[in-house]
Amino acid sequence: MSYYNKVILIGRITRDPEIRFTTSGKSVANFNLAVNRPARTDLPEDQQTADFIKIVAFDKLADFTKTYLKKGRLILVEGELRLQRWQAKDGTNRTTAEIWARDIRFMEKKTVEEDVVPKENSYSREEDEILAPQEHEIDEHDPDEPPF
Repeated sequence: MSYYNKVILIGRITRDPEIRFTTSGKSVANFNLAVNRPARTDLPEDQQTADFIKIVAFDKLADFTKTYLKKGRLILVEGELRLQRWQAKDGTNRTTAEIWARDIRFMEKKTVEEDVVPKENSYSREEDEILAPQEHEIDEHDPDEPPF
């Protein structure tokens, strides 16, 4: 049986990624991404809303996020939606949605003020190597405006 589960999000990191390790020694990074909702015409611009989405990265992609991603950075995350279900201490059933990242790309140019200046543009878990920026991926416009 086939299935298709793919999510692509563009947003800003709300805090520096946290990294931890599984019992087998694999690294796992967690961070939240603030993704703006489409603008509503009945709300003023300063009252627009955003969704805060939990992102999880594993292995080399987790190491990449810990090294290069910082709070406030605009990134694109491609991955799959996972629902984590558990029972709380009070006996109620809980569900949390999170995105398991497969690919992360920078969506804005590097700035001089950055402490860590990566030579790469993105990391893809599927390719298992650092990717060089492609000419068509370099962002030449205002990061707050759509790319089209």
